[in-house]
Formats: sequence, structure tokens, C-alpha cells
Amino acid sequence: MWRLGPAALSDAELLALVLGTGNGKSDALELARRLLAQAGGADRLIGLEPAELKRLEGLGPGKAARLSGALMLALRALESRSRLAREGRFQCSRDIFEHFHKRLGLLKHEVFYAVGLSSRNEVLREVLVAKGTVNECRVEPQEVFRPLISEGAPRAVLVHNHPSGDPTPSPNDIALTRRLCQAAQLLGILILDHVVVGQKDFASLRDLGMMGDP
Repeated sequence: MWRLGPAALSDAELLALVLGTGNGKSDALELARRLLAQAGGADRLIGLEPAELKRLEGLGPGKAARLSGALMLALRALESRSRLAREGRFQCSRDIFEHFHKRLGLLKHEVFYAVGLSSRNEVLREVLVAKGTVNECRVEPQEVFRPLISEGAPRAVLVHNHPSGDPTPSPNDIALTRRLCQAAQLLGILILDHVVVGQKDFASLRDLGMMGDP
């Protein structure tokens, strides 16, 4: 495993690592092969209760518990990754707000993010473009678009916070958004929205008709 990595190992070899030792009649690898044969494959082990694992020939209470714990950890990791994938796809302005609110809602200074999206609105990359003061954040267009271009993102959303707590877009917010939308059109990037995060609520320049693009 150390030489080639875990992906190079067979199911039996990976299971042998989890088991750690054999059972007195066979070594860990032989025991793992027998267990997989009894279960009908590695995928059949997932979902078995500890008592069911314990009934497999060669597994005592200790090994059954160890295997059950490892399988549950793998299952939780897969569920967590699946949930993050779902949460990382924006379908409306509230999705954007909820994705950023905990990070930005209570900050005492302004920050500005550009988020590159796939054609299915899946998050490809988040970039902290600028950090400012309590009421100002200077944003340079090249800092917005450089990472989006390098990522090959066809779409993007813009996000920044208002430390005052009031998410109402300022005239500067509107002017900056329109300037960035114009630049994005030249680069072949579609800016879907600019969301202003407040302490408890948000404002979407797209929803408010303030984007200034076609």
C-alpha cells in the first residue's frame, strides 16, 4: 500500500488491512478472501449489522465491530460527499445566500467573492477577490476574471457582504455589477447574479433587475 497506494490493492487486501490479523486458522488475507466469498462481494458487506457480520465464518466480536465501524465510516463519507455535491449547485439566489451566510453574515469588514460555475451551475471554484473596510471593498475586474478564466468557468456569481447588516445594494454595488457584466460578456462568461449578504437577509441584484445585462 505504501509503495503503490490503496487504489492499487484488491478488495481482499483492503479488507485484510481493516481486519489487521487472521483468526488462528488463516492469515488476514485468506480470511478476507473467505469473508468476501461468503458475503458475495465487498458491496454486500455494506448495510450488514454487526450481529450479521459476526455470523460470517471467521469473524469474532472484535473483528466484526472493527469491520462494521469501517463500513459505516465509508458510508457516512459517501453520504457527506453526495450532500456537499447537491449543496454546491446553485438553483436560485437563496441557495447562494445560504451557502455564504454563515461565513459572511457577521463579518465586520467587507469581502468580495467570485464563484466560478459549470454550465449546470455547480461550484467549480470560489475566490476571495478583495477584502475591505467596514463600508468599502475595492474590486479590480482582473482579479475577478483571472481565476474564472483559468478554471474555464462558463458562468459565475458574485457575492459580497454588508457589515451594517442591511443588504440593500448601494449605487456603487450596482455600478460595479454592470461594469463586471459588460466585461464578462466580452470574455464569454455569464454572470448569473450578484448577491449581497446581510446579517439576517440578502439582496439579489438579479431578482431586483439591477444587473444591467440583456
